[in-house]
Amino acid sequence: MIAYGIKLSIDNGLAGDVVLEAKTTALAKHYERDFGAVRLPTFQSSAPRYLIADEAAKRSFFTYLV
Repeated sequence: MIAYGIKLSIDNGLAGDVVLEAKTTALAKHYERDFGAVRLPTFQSSAPRYLIADEAAKRSFFTYLV
């Protein structure tokens, strides 16, 4: 699913950048470990947000969609 989000971002001229919210700590670790996601600043009431961009997005795209 994340790779398709990256593809949608590329198709819309956004260079493959995607932002995700981690609903659990296990998901947060998964995003960091498996997709190279970087944690973004959050507001007090929001779930932790992660950015997948640049080389991490490129790796995920080619790993899962090519």
